[in-house]
Amino acid sequence: MKRLASAVVAALLLLGPVASSEARAQIHERIYPAPKQPLDLAGLPSAAQLITVKTEDGLALRGVEAPPREGKPTFLIFHGNGSSATNSVRWLAPLVAEGYGVVAAEYREYSGNPGRASEKGLAADADAFFDRARVVAGSGKLIVVGHSLGGGVAFGLASRRKLDGLVTIGTFTRLSAMAPAIARPLLTDRYDNKGAIASLDEPLFLIHGDADPVIPYGHGEALKAEAVAAHRQGAMFTVLGAGHGPNSATLAMVLKAIATKVEGGEAKAQVTLPANVRLAPF
Repeated sequence: MKRLASAVVAALLLLGPVASSEARAQIHERIYPAPKQPLDLAGLPSAAQLITVKTEDGLALRGVEAPPREGKPTFLIFHGNGSSATNSVRWLAPLVAEGYGVVAAEYREYSGNPGRASEKGLAADADAFFDRARVVAGSGKLIVVGHSLGGGVAFGLASRRKLDGLVTIGTFTRLSAMAPAIARPLLTDRYDNKGAIASLDEPLFLIHGDADPVIPYGHGEALKAEAVAAHRQGAMFTVLGAGHGPNSATLAMVLKAIATKVEGGEAKAQVTLPANVRLAPF
């Protein structure tokens, strides 16, 4: 997720000569810098296909999915604020090649989809894609992954649905922590990820690069501390030297380790991780 501070300050400068609604509009554009190009399958694995889901409030949203091979779990992924479902599938392509299922959600206002993005709206989108992913997963495990802003979407989903596992990558503690204090009254969305941890009833896995220039590594550490305090089950994977998300090969190895843990429990949790990944169970 792109850092909000400078954008919010710039918007606040408009509050004198320009109405606050215009400042809010500029903040919206920076929280949700939605790409406009419609989704396509160019450059994606051959198993990928476009899908359409319908939200509870009546929107038809396009996304991308690749079904699992028999016996493989499925990952439902929510991307960051400036990305797309196409990028999500490209990022998880090594897993698709190994037969893991992937359902890549796309949000309202993004990639040619109708509607206007908001925390409430993206929650409805998440519910619709979760229902689709549950069908795609069949009897297999369904693990939800959220990157950056998508981590907030995933935390929200976990508060409404029972997940087999929740994974966040480079996710912040709460949206207000990404803006200067003077701007926080203008934020209509909260994404209180830290506050959501106490009520989780699924294992939580945190992935964070310790050189993340967008969401500082301290946010990941704070989420881990909250999980420990709340006696949640899970682990934190620190990717040494990584920025706002590990590369595809590293991410695939970490997600496979998580899938092994979710499917087999403690007895099968011993897996091989890349040398630059530090594991801290909690």
